[in-house]
Amino acid sequence: MDETSAGPGAVRLVHDDDRDRYEALDGEELVAVLAHGDEQVPPGQGDGLGLTVRDLRSTVVAPERSGQGIGSAIVRFALDDIRGQGMRVRPTCWFVKGWIERHPEYADLLESPPARPDEETR
Repeated sequence: MDETSAGPGAVRLVHDDDRDRYEALDGEELVAVLAHGDEQVPPGQGDGLGLTVRDLRSTVVAPERSGQGIGSAIVRFALDDIRGQGMRVRPTCWFVKGWIERHPEYADLLESPPARPDEETR
């Protein structure tokens, strides 16, 4: 189980691979979850490299913890984990999709990276 802290006095972030989810814990209390599923892309499909794509499906933060940056912290933790494993990401979750749009330094992880401006007119 991978683990990190999201700042001083903040939640502990972990990857629970057995449950296919990232978790934010305050002590032993679960305060947020980012559910995922993995898919193997066979060589010759997509980019042809046979990579694993992690589908980030749903982000849920406890209502009483909303607005504290926990959702952003768990998404960044997940994307850093995905990058470290050499995987790609499919942001099915609207929150993750919007987060990546606001943080373009993570766009290279997308299953289909966005077209560069000079490629859009081709």
